[in-house]
Amino acid sequence: MQRYLTLFVLAGLILGVAVGYVLHSQQPAEAWPELAANFKLVTDVFLRLIKMIIAPLVFATLVVGLAGMGDSKTVGRIGAKALGWFVAASLCSLALGLVFANLLQPGANLGVPLPEVGAAVGLKTSALNLKDFITHVFPKNFFEAMAANEILQILVFAVFFGLALGHLHNQAARSLVNTMEEVVHVMLKVTDYVMRFAPIGVFGAVAGIITTQGLGMLVVFGKLLASFYIALAVLWLVLIAA
Repeated sequence: MQRYLTLFVLAGLILGVAVGYVLHSQQPAEAWPELAANFKLVTDVFLRLIKMIIAPLVFATLVVGLAGMGDSKTVGRIGAKALGWFVAASLCSLALGLVFANLLQPGANLGVPLPEVGAAVGLKTSALNLKDFITHVFPKNFFEAMAANEILQILVFAVFFGLALGHLHNQAARSLVNTMEEVVHVMLKVTDYVMRFAPIGVFGAVAGIITTQGLGMLVVFGKLLASFYIALAVLWLVLIAA
């Protein structure tokens, strides 16, 4: 199954285009939103499955890695280098993104209707400040962070948990480390199961958008993907050179 996943995703993409085109051309415009909502249900389920595996996978992987290091100096040195690379790569990717977004303009003439002025869009528009950001990074409840998929908070707790586990050298601690290693293997297997639904998720997403927008959206998406891969290739070249 894993070897043919890419082919299945491509098949789901083609089938989604075909089904969306048939519905767009054969059904009245009033029925398009309802039909697209049915496909959106499939896509939403797949995205929820993706979100489901992120938190436990990140937590278990970090805890096992940090517990295996043991030495806090080693962890600090590696962490500082990793943070430096992360910040540098993030700034580089943001700069390249701004350059290519202005040069290629993949969203120009998109033709998607915007919401009405004052309409609720579910976005948090309150001003972001440094105090709130720093406070938000540290969890007040680990299980709440897991439930909300707050990755930064999970990372902070995983660092403390992994370091503490690495400094304990009794049998109970070793058993817990072994258990966390097994959790990592289980979560990787769960990830494999979830990714098998990718062709269905792609089918639902493509069929829904083609049903409402027509085949013209393929040109827009093609331009967007081409711009993305060009920018990504340049980013890779810069990072490899660095």
